[in-house]
Amino acid sequence: MDLVLIHHGSDKAKALVNLIYNKYFNMARQCGSQWVGTVNNLIFYRFRGQYYMRLKPGYVRRTKASVKSGLNFGKASKISRQIRDVISPINPCNSDKTMIYRFTGALNKMISWKEKIDPVSPNLKEALPFISQFQFNNQADMPLAIQPAVKFSESGMMEIQLSPFVSGETLHASFYTAYIVFKMIVTSTSLTEMKTEKKGMTEIRIPYSHEVFQPAIISFPISRNQETLLFIVLSIEYFVNKKDQVKMQTEPGKLPCGVVWAGFQAN
Repeated sequence: MDLVLIHHGSDKAKALVNLIYNKYFNMARQCGSQWVGTVNNLIFYRFRGQYYMRLKPGYVRRTKASVKSGLNFGKASKISRQIRDVISPINPCNSDKTMIYRFTGALNKMISWKEKIDPVSPNLKEALPFISQFQFNNQADMPLAIQPAVKFSESGMMEIQLSPFVSGETLHASFYTAYIVFKMIVTSTSLTEMKTEKKGMTEIRIPYSHEVFQPAIISFPISRNQETLLFIVLSIEYFVNKKDQVKMQTEPGKLPCGVVWAGFQAN
C-alpha cells in the first residue's frame, strides 16, 4: 500500500500521519520521498530499489522454554564446531554447510532429549538418539555391520572391539580393491565445561578378501565423568589397483564417515 509522506507542515500533521500508520499499516511504500533512517518507532528503508516504511518490531516476552531452547542450541553449535575440528583429518565433508547444519541439529535434539528424559544418570547410555549412526557424508553410507562393542576397564581404559567381517562382502568395495583403511577418532566432550578433546586416533589396514577379518581390540585412556559425551567416528578409505598403480578412491560415494558409537561415560 502506498503512503504519501508529509515533508512540510505542523508537528500535529506529522503526528497524525504517524498515528494513522501505526494503527492501520504494517509496511507502506514511500511516495514522493526517499527517506532512510529511523524516526521514533518508524523505520524508513530501501529494499530492491523501492523505499518503504514500517514499524519497529515490538517486544516479545520469551518463555522459559524458549530461553532454554536457545541455550541448548548455543551448546550444540559450540560442541558441533569443536567435534568437527577434532575429526577434520578423517571427515571428507568437513566444510560442507549442509553437513554442519545437520550435525548441529542432531546434537541440539540429543541435548534436549537428555535433559527431558534422563538429566542425571549413573549409568552409561549408549545408542544415543539423533546422533548415533550419524553420517557426515550422506552420499556414502557406513556399512551396518561395522558396529563396535565398547567396554570400560577398572584401570580407566576404553576398549573398542569391532565385530569380525568379510571385507569382500560387508564393505562396498569394488572388484579392483587392493586394501581398505579404517581411520578412527575418539572424541570426549565435557558438557559442563563445554570442551572437546581427542582421546585417540588409529588406523587399521584391511586386506580385500573373502576371508573373515578379526580386528584387534583398540584401547584408549578415558577419565570417568558422567557428563562426558564420547563419540567414536570412523571413516573408510578404499584403495584400488588399476594399471599397476594403487590409488585411493576419491568419489563422494566411496568415502563413508560417521558416528559408529555414542554414549555418556558413567562415574
